Formats: sequence, C-alpha cells, structure tokens
Amino acid sequence: MTASYNQILLAAWRQSNTDGSRWFRIVFYSVVLVGLAVAVWFMPVMQMRIALVCAVLVFALFGLWVLLLVSLLEQNHPTTTRLVPGQLRRLRQAALVAWLLISGAQGVLVWLILAERVPLAPLLLAAAAAGVGVAWTQRHWIWAIVLYTGPSLITPLHLQQRLAPLWHALVDVWQLQPWAWLALSLVVLGALLTQVFGSGDAAHHAAYERRRRMLRAARNGMTGNRAGIANLGRAGEWFAWPVDAGVSRWLSHLLARAQPTQASVMARAELALHGLQHWLSHSVSMALTLACVVLGGTMTFRLFGISPGAMFKGMAPAIAIGLGIAGFNPGFGLRNMLWHTRREQALLVLLPGMPQGPQLNRAVAFLQLRHFLLAWLATTLLLVGLLMLAGMPSLLSLSIAALPLGILNLTNAPARMRAPTPWATSRPVLGFFLAYSVLWALCAFVDGLVWPLMAASVVLSTVLLARRWRTLSQAPSALPAGRLA
Repeated sequence: MTASYNQILLAAWRQSNTDGSRWFRIVFYSVVLVGLAVAVWFMPVMQMRIALVCAVLVFALFGLWVLLLVSLLEQNHPTTTRLVPGQLRRLRQAALVAWLLISGAQGVLVWLILAERVPLAPLLLAAAAAGVGVAWTQRHWIWAIVLYTGPSLITPLHLQQRLAPLWHALVDVWQLQPWAWLALSLVVLGALLTQVFGSGDAAHHAAYERRRRMLRAARNGMTGNRAGIANLGRAGEWFAWPVDAGVSRWLSHLLARAQPTQASVMARAELALHGLQHWLSHSVSMALTLACVVLGGTMTFRLFGISPGAMFKGMAPAIAIGLGIAGFNPGFGLRNMLWHTRREQALLVLLPGMPQGPQLNRAVAFLQLRHFLLAWLATTLLLVGLLMLAGMPSLLSLSIAALPLGILNLTNAPARMRAPTPWATSRPVLGFFLAYSVLWALCAFVDGLVWPLMAASVVLSTVLLARRWRTLSQAPSALPAGRLA
C-alpha cells in the first residue's frame, strides 16, 4: 500500500534524527537564531529588519528543499519503484507540491527584500528554476559543478556582453505576457523535476547506487572517516589513479627497505593509521587540484583575453578559503582517522621495533604534527602568494587561526578519544572558522595588524606544543586509540 503524502514528506525529519547529528543541528540553529535576533535588535530601520528576516527564511527554505529532495530520492529505490503500485507517482507528486510551495514562498520573500522594486513573476521563475537545478545536482555530481561554478564564470568570460542580444530578446517576449510565460515555464520545469526520479530501469539502478555511495561517503566524512574521490564514479577513479599509484609505490619502497627500527616501523604504520589522510595522498591530491586549477585558469585567460589580476582580486577570499580547507585539513582530520583504524592498530602494536608507552605517544604525535605543520607551511606560502596578487593581508588570518587550533587538536591523548560524532568532528572546524572570522575582521579594519598576529600565533603555538609534548609522556599508550574512552 502506497504511503500517504504526509508520511512521505515526514520521512525526511525521521531520517535526520537517526544520523547522530542532533546536537550539531541544535547548536547550529541556536547560534543562527541568536545572531538573527541580535542583528534585528541593533538595526535602526524597520525595512532592514524585514529584509534580514526574509533573507534568513529564504536560506532556511532552501535547506528544507534540499532535505526533502534527499529523502524523496532515497525513497525512490529501484525495487520498490517497480513493485509498489503508485509509489513513483506519489513521490513525483509530493516533490512537485513541495517545490511549488517552497519556490513560491522564496519568490515572495525575495520580492519583499527588494521592497517590491522588481516584479514578482521573474522572481518566482528564478526560485523555481533554482529548485529544479538543485534537484538535478542530486541526480549526478557533474550537475553540481555546472550549477555552482557556472555563475562565477559570467563576469570573467564576459558572458553578460556576449549574451546581451539574446537576453534582451527574451525580456521583450516575457514582458508581453509575463504570467502566461511563467505558467508555461513552470510546466516545463515541473516536467524536468519529475525526470529526476527513476522508474526502476538500469539507469535508475546506476544513479541510485551512485547517490547511495556518495551519501555514505558524506555521512562517514561527518565522523572523520574520509572517503576517496573514487566515490565520484569513473571520473573519480581516473583522477584518483595517481594517488593510488603513488601510495602503492611508497608502500613497495617501505617494504623493500623494512627494518625493525622505530623510523621504519612508524613509516609503515602511518599508511594504516591515516588511510586516505596519509601525507602522500594529501600531497598528491593537492598538487593535482592546483595543477588543474592553474591549467584551467591559464587556458581561460588566453582564450578569452581575461586579466588574471582582476579575477584574482575579486575571487581571492573564496580561493583562500578553498586553500585553507584543503591545506589545513590534517590538523582537524588526522586524529579522527585513528578511531577508524583502531582494528588495525591492535596488530600494529605487535610489530617488531614498534615503540611502546610514552615513546609510542610521541611517535604517533610526531607523525601527525609533521604532516600538519608541513601542510600549514605550504598552504601559508600559497596564501602569501595570493596575498601579493590580491593585496589582501587579511587572507593570512586563516593561517593564524589554524596553527594553534591544529596543534591543540593533535596533541590530545588518542587512548581517551571517544567515537567521533558529527558534532564532535565539527567542533574544532567551527572553532577554526569562528576564530578566522574574528581575525579577518580585525586584520581587514586595522592596517598592519596581520603580521603581529602571525607572530603571536607562532609563539602561542610553540608554547602549546612544548607543554602538550611533556604531557604525552604521562598519557596512556596511544594505540589502540579510544580503548579508555
């Protein structure tokens, strides 16, 4: 018997309460609501208050639409689609109703934000088109790249000038009968939305398995168990081939020269302890990503005659955040990998030459700190280069915030660590972004402050490392991790 519409839509809420991230959501929503209340209280103009509340509601509705989409597509299992009569029809109808209500509310809210200076019909169309675009990103990850990177290429590629005649022609046609064209557009967009749901054929099986693999990787990532890029499918496997080849060669090199010494044993153990967070995987992935970005940027500059200086200056904050997330990740992710490799650790401690007790604590901490500090140094040098291109010293606030927090996170006793939950994994990252936001504001408004803050960060990190290093001698043996939690 096919479930009713309310049960289909309420499944999203029930599923969200089973992933262990309840406290993370409670804290996140609380911070947003408190920040919104404070901002509204201090705004002197009523219209600004209304605009702020409406903007927050627009983003909240967007999050609700994504939550519903993920749930509806998860219910669109190929087997139940073929065997349960009417299930596909109900899923499509529920998606259409939710899409119309949410996109309609978003269009009206944006209309209120703009103080009714823009007609309502095009805003409704834009909200509806965005909702369908997000739905197709759930079908295949390549649509996410198109949707999220496409708008950022409009200005660099001068598309606003190239497509101006076509745009003006469409506007002239639209203005003849805006509501009729809106209705026709909604029919077309609704048909596209229904095609996101599979009908149980072979293509549906492939798409469903791809989505399930990606969702499983995302959920594992929320607890620090990072998945490889091979989860993206065939293209991901091609991109991951250099990483896999490099790790395989490094393992062969270590095995060929294996000795019962601490350096040799820890180098081999590091491959098992850190998995896909190993320093070689991280380095090769970063190098490949930077090479693709540089190659793509160079081709774009040459083909379209774009000035790189203006583009870097406009996109410098976004580029810096991307570099920071990728480069400083070892400071916040390596510790969690110890939990996910604890089964292997029970055998690793039996290897000939494996240090024991306090010596093992220092050896494990050294592996992780070496990886993080070298990654921090390389990322900081890249940020300095970006700073020189864009003229924004505040970009270094990422490095200032990451150094002491990364050291603080990596020098905790692994034996006492608990199973990483989404909330526990997110706390250091949220702390990092909070510290970065405060430091960025200070560096942006106070000239020359970034360099004293950088020096203070290095001094503070050195003191923290010296104190934590002494406590490692008194901590329980690091491996297996989490056995005393």
